[in-house]
Amino acid sequence: MNRAIITCILFLCISQLLFAQDANYWSGNYGPGGFFTPGAVIANNKDSGVLFYNPALQALTKKKTASISGTVYQVESIKIKYGAGTGKSLHSRITSSVPQMLSGIVSVGRRKPVYIGYALTHTAVLNYNVSQQQDTKLNVVDGGGSPGLEYYLGQYNFQNLTRETSALISTGFKLSNRWAIGFMAEGQSRSQHYSETVSARALIGSNTSSTLPLASNEGAYQVDYHHIGLKLKAGLSYEVTKHHFGFLLSSPLIHIRGRGTLLSNMAIANVRFLDEDPINLLANTRQTNLKINYKTPASAAFGYAYDYRKGQVYMAAEYFLKIKDYNILTPRPEIFQRPDTGNSNSSAIALLEMREGRKAIFNVSVGVSYQLKPQLTGYCSLRTDFNYASRENTDGFSPNTSTWNNYYCQLGVNIKRSQYNLRTGILLGYGHTGSYQQPINFDDPKESNLLTGTIGTVPATRVTAALMIAFIHNL
Repeated sequence: MNRAIITCILFLCISQLLFAQDANYWSGNYGPGGFFTPGAVIANNKDSGVLFYNPALQALTKKKTASISGTVYQVESIKIKYGAGTGKSLHSRITSSVPQMLSGIVSVGRRKPVYIGYALTHTAVLNYNVSQQQDTKLNVVDGGGSPGLEYYLGQYNFQNLTRETSALISTGFKLSNRWAIGFMAEGQSRSQHYSETVSARALIGSNTSSTLPLASNEGAYQVDYHHIGLKLKAGLSYEVTKHHFGFLLSSPLIHIRGRGTLLSNMAIANVRFLDEDPINLLANTRQTNLKINYKTPASAAFGYAYDYRKGQVYMAAEYFLKIKDYNILTPRPEIFQRPDTGNSNSSAIALLEMREGRKAIFNVSVGVSYQLKPQLTGYCSLRTDFNYASRENTDGFSPNTSTWNNYYCQLGVNIKRSQYNLRTGILLGYGHTGSYQQPINFDDPKESNLLTGTIGTVPATRVTAALMIAFIHNL
């Protein structure tokens, strides 16, 4: 079998494992869309003493604070209807309860104190875990060597666990009675475990003998990496009577360090893919200490808040620049196919890259607060969270899971006391697409599709609900 055909088979085998992207910037609760959440705004949100998102706002507060915010209970459901075939959905339901932000403001100096904000945030970007199986009799083998139905067993398993932790430090200075400026540095640590496995087997023959020959296609791809980067931000604030304006520029993520491990195994046995001769192919590699280069784009955000008699109206928007296709992880050109066939390894190894591309995105948010009682204020905010997935080169693997736009609503109240603010509420999120690409289809496995079925598009839905709480103590 010549090298071009071998490379083609490897590409088809690996492409069955390709998964789509989960690519959203405003999924976290502490972005500018979270008007309910303390410290999330760009312009102003009155009661909050944790003004860390736009550092210029720190110049407007003359108090020291410490706070803890978190999710008391959260449930997230991602369902890919018919993701592995008719009646075989891929459904991941995860519950969690974790602190998400520790933050505060301290003063340095006595005569002209400088207020410095700090925060430690933790974001569960994604926790997706699905599996599915097909165990039945199907007409899998195309040739005449196995008339009738074959015993077919297919399995699919996918895990994607992504976490981000950030440490922030910021300060702000008043330029005049109306203008203020601020600066922030954010160190970001990102870790990801990505594992996808496909197994498809068929017993060739029409009798019930235990010695029937086996046709099989097995594929596995796993990446574990950790990346550390730095973001710099500069903000402006302008206030006049009842009007509050904020502007924020964020740099791209500056790469500091990243290392990852790749494990992959592909094995095809006794499958007649192109002609009467069965294919037997093995490709395998494990590579450690690979360089990781994770990127996020520069962005510009704007916020406006208006004070009315009983509360405040707030809006915010953020524009994220485009990022061209790039490799998060690039394997070394080591032996992949066994036995070694030289040049075909060089072309096949490119299929093991983890890569992504990002289109420009514009997200918006609106919010309103209303004073229910002198010490009780209600909050409501709505925000978009558009998907940025955009890949021109479809080789390799994508790092994430979703391809849909998300929409969020936050509802809550703030209880104000002389020494503290207690804010609690709920978060609701929804996302949907009618054209999600299946990773595998157990409806029609054939030798011509390497026993993994004809890939189509199906509906996918994400629903999340969380109970949130924040305690802000005035020091």
